[in-house]
Amino acid sequence: MDKKKLVHKLKEFSALEAYQVKLYQSQIQALEDPHIKHVYERFVVREKEHRDFITQQLENLGVGINLAGPSFTLAGIVSGKTLDLLSLKDRYKLGIAVEHKAVQMYHEFIEMTRHDPELSELNKKLAYFMVDEEQHEFWFKEHLTRLEHV
Repeated sequence: MDKKKLVHKLKEFSALEAYQVKLYQSQIQALEDPHIKHVYERFVVREKEHRDFITQQLENLGVGINLAGPSFTLAGIVSGKTLDLLSLKDRYKLGIAVEHKAVQMYHEFIEMTRHDPELSELNKKLAYFMVDEEQHEFWFKEHLTRLEHV
């Protein structure tokens, strides 16, 4: 993979992970159930780990980070104030949508880096991060199902 394309993809992921950190952080105070708060706090920890790794990859390539730079589109980007108005079901649905998009993006990036021996460590880390995103998506789906059957 050429450096320009790699940098572009890393910037996309930097934006994705920064968005996820802000998304989950912005909801923690509005959550009433302590368990759910802890889950969101844990999601923030994992997403920060992803963001920090990607930031380090960009720095290793001599590239600064400008979150406004990459063209990153997630349907339904919502401000923190709007999130306060969402029901728990709607928060879970938003979480599912965001995590599903993240899984798709990770899958594509993994495929792009799979056959490049110089990117084997990056590829492995991307696969680990995709598992985290899949687990987050599963958690949201599972808890949404529970709410819908109450």
